[in-house]
Amino acid sequence: MSDVAASGAGRLEPELGTERFVSYRDGLVHDWMKILAVLGVVLVPLFLLLDYVTMPGELLSRFAVYRGVATLSSVTQLGLLRVTKPSRFSFVHGYVFSFIVCGMVTLMTVDLGGFSSGYYVGLMLVIFPVNVLLPWRSYHAAANGILAVGSYVLANLVFGGEFTAGMMVNNLYFLLSSVVLVVAMSETRYRLIQREFGVRAELEDTNAVLEKSRADLKQARDRLWSEMEVAQRIQTALLPRNRTLGGWEIEATMRPAEEVGGDYYDFLETRHGERWLAIGDVSGHGVESGLVMMMTQTAVATLVNDRAGRTPSDVFVHTNQVIRENVSRLGGHRYMTLNIIRLEASRLVVAGKHQDLLVWRAATGALEIVSNQGPWIGVVDDVRHAVEDQALEVGVGDWVLLYSDGLTEATDAQGRLFGEDRLRDAFGAVAGKLSLQDAVSSVIERVRAYQQRQDDDLTLVLLRRAS
Repeated sequence: MSDVAASGAGRLEPELGTERFVSYRDGLVHDWMKILAVLGVVLVPLFLLLDYVTMPGELLSRFAVYRGVATLSSVTQLGLLRVTKPSRFSFVHGYVFSFIVCGMVTLMTVDLGGFSSGYYVGLMLVIFPVNVLLPWRSYHAAANGILAVGSYVLANLVFGGEFTAGMMVNNLYFLLSSVVLVVAMSETRYRLIQREFGVRAELEDTNAVLEKSRADLKQARDRLWSEMEVAQRIQTALLPRNRTLGGWEIEATMRPAEEVGGDYYDFLETRHGERWLAIGDVSGHGVESGLVMMMTQTAVATLVNDRAGRTPSDVFVHTNQVIRENVSRLGGHRYMTLNIIRLEASRLVVAGKHQDLLVWRAATGALEIVSNQGPWIGVVDDVRHAVEDQALEVGVGDWVLLYSDGLTEATDAQGRLFGEDRLRDAFGAVAGKLSLQDAVSSVIERVRAYQQRQDDDLTLVLLRRAS
């Protein structure tokens, strides 16, 4: 049997270069391009709602034209894909789709001030799905991403508003990092598709190696789940780096479960000089929850950068509108807890509903529990009458802990929860005694040592008012 299996394996590699594999690959590209075109038809006009909420009124009609052209292009592509058969040129549809939709986003950034506009994030929301969905080689992903970024840079250099080198470098850092990630992801996926095809070919070629081929097919399918690991790395790569915002020092971490999770946190300083922090948890796990998390990150970042003076409750209300509409259009049933927090000189202003905040007072060593009340994101259309701003005074040297329920709901071998009491004890043991980085590591490791296995994401954010 082993000799037969070896001879079957020897026939595996030549299959990958035949017309049989090329036809299989082209069919995948053609089929997944249909899905990408459908996403363009649905999501491109859908985001006009976000434009209506966040963009200057005088630009809405122009943005509507841009989105109309991009939507019409996606409709045309979808029609062509439905009436034509897969071919070796099916991949061209991916370039056309990226050119039109990325061009739309680029024109919007030009109209919004060029490199100073945070709307460039929309390019990542195009680059990722195109190169995640289409099973093509890494050079296609690289060329596709570089063309998108290059056109953005050229357009804004020529037609954009005034900018500093720092603005341009910052935007290019995130865009090119995204391109690097999708290139690695595309190459990995393509090789896995080759492997899966080879195993299928082996199954069809000989019954003598049936059991061996089934094992290889299962292994190939299992290896396909490594894409989830890539998606998980992308998700964590989009999280902000620990930093100091004004008088606030921040240290945070997210330890995802085995699959892509729905935990979310972000902190940023807007171009207006305001400092914001957000933390939340999308229901469920997987790609859909991760997509909702990315939508939330984009919506919050866009809203707080849109204009100065927004309150956390106002950001919360408009974020709910965007997520509610997007999830409904996609036919999903996701919801999430979310706290929007504005960092001021001596206090936090909080809106929304998430886990309790734990505050350690440097002056007394006392530990306080601060509850927050409000609705969840994505449940009802309008929450403006159900959310309020809550001010929390924080003294110099005080620590504030924010977390997801993955910590308190971690269970041991007997099914007992880690719970809020153990979390408070873990926080009290490190607050004011360790550095923020060591404190975060200590609390997380205490939870991981307690739990039998990790079934949920573990997210923890620590703030310390330094001045």
